[in-house]
Amino acid sequence: MASCSTIDILSDLPENILENIFSHLSMRDVVRTSVLSTKRRYKCISVPHLIFHDDCIPVSVGSLGHDKLVQIVNHVLLLHRGPVLTFQISSSLLKTCSDIDSWILYLSLYSVNFIRDFKLLISESERHNVHPCLFSFKKLVHLIMAGCIIILPVMFRGFSCLTTLAFKHVTLSNAAFECLVSTCPQLEGLALIDIDGPTRIELSNLKLKYFWIYGKFISIYLKELRFLVYASHFATTAVHPDQRRTCNFSNILGSLPGIQKLVMGGWYLQSLAIGDMPRRLPSTYDHLKSKCFALNIEDMKDILVAIWLLKSSPNLQKLEIHLWCFKRDAIVPILDQQIAKDQLECTFNKLRVVNMSRLLGMKMELEFIKFFLANSPLLETMNIIPAINGIDKGFIRYPFNLIGERNFITRSGELILKIQMRLDKRSFKYVNVPKGIDILFGEGSTKTSKFGDKVHIRE
Repeated sequence: MASCSTIDILSDLPENILENIFSHLSMRDVVRTSVLSTKRRYKCISVPHLIFHDDCIPVSVGSLGHDKLVQIVNHVLLLHRGPVLTFQISSSLLKTCSDIDSWILYLSLYSVNFIRDFKLLISESERHNVHPCLFSFKKLVHLIMAGCIIILPVMFRGFSCLTTLAFKHVTLSNAAFECLVSTCPQLEGLALIDIDGPTRIELSNLKLKYFWIYGKFISIYLKELRFLVYASHFATTAVHPDQRRTCNFSNILGSLPGIQKLVMGGWYLQSLAIGDMPRRLPSTYDHLKSKCFALNIEDMKDILVAIWLLKSSPNLQKLEIHLWCFKRDAIVPILDQQIAKDQLECTFNKLRVVNMSRLLGMKMELEFIKFFLANSPLLETMNIIPAINGIDKGFIRYPFNLIGERNFITRSGELILKIQMRLDKRSFKYVNVPKGIDILFGEGSTKTSKFGDKVHIRE
């Protein structure tokens, strides 16, 4: 019987299992398997999944990491035999160079009808003009690119099989983006992070399920996206005056009947508040279970938009609100809080979790807290996280004892609502809390109030 040291278990595995194993390894690890047997050496040069990242590069090369990475990729492609299904370079060391075009040309010559997954991440400080041959990969399923400039060839007819498209720090024109997205009928996931060029995005892909956009504000028109279940919008800049005419509910939220989770961060909620407000939203979001948005508590129109969004989400289960306070940036500064309070009239029959962060101790914030407590019969957890700058003279600025107006205890004595207040042990002397509330300290320890009086926090 052969000894354990001479048995090549890997070589005896079925080809489909070997291919699956290699698809999860970097090229450095794939090459290491070649020492097991002569048969493995041949398999290494025909592996269909070529994956390169920082682990492929020895730490000893130091500042020469880019040159070493290029050398490794060139060497692998020179020896490679057979089709390539996956080509991924996700190294922070890669810079723009002519070798990148050579790699794309190689794939277009030998694997144009085979490659399914292409990922190219270039240093964020540079932009590489992508070779047009990339757009001849008709069978692409996943396309992920960063640090690139895209100019579509005139003969481009789309990616008929593409399901995932992700751009980060990519530059392209309005026309190029519209052409690219509109010719991907199978697209299910689209992620856009800090892209340059497009000033307006129109999406009508019938199969789109997931959409992320992060960066400076871009006007968005979501048209008949019936299968979209997740949408995340984060605007790092305010709306430009030229974009205001396209900012409205109908364009952005009017055609999302299947949406389940909605995120609106940065300046995005404010974009919905520009212009005339409709008397009612275009539709209700019956499938929406989770919602997260940033709210300027000093802006009346921001508050009204938030309230109308809440009213249109009858089945909401989880809500996150990140508060901020800039009166000078408000579209309509609050002059009379009663106007906003009068709009707080709806019941959340399925809401279970509310997270409110960066609270500054303003009266309108307290009205929101009381509103959710009074109108959410199934509420289980409320996390109230004050802003660091909202602390004044060692006391939390909220009169939390007012929350105790609600009866938290059933007749059987069961606690039906738990409010969690995250406190920094070094910042507070005491807080007023109602009975049965958990106080979460920064170190993770918990203390529960028993008498509804002041909970002393000692240094």
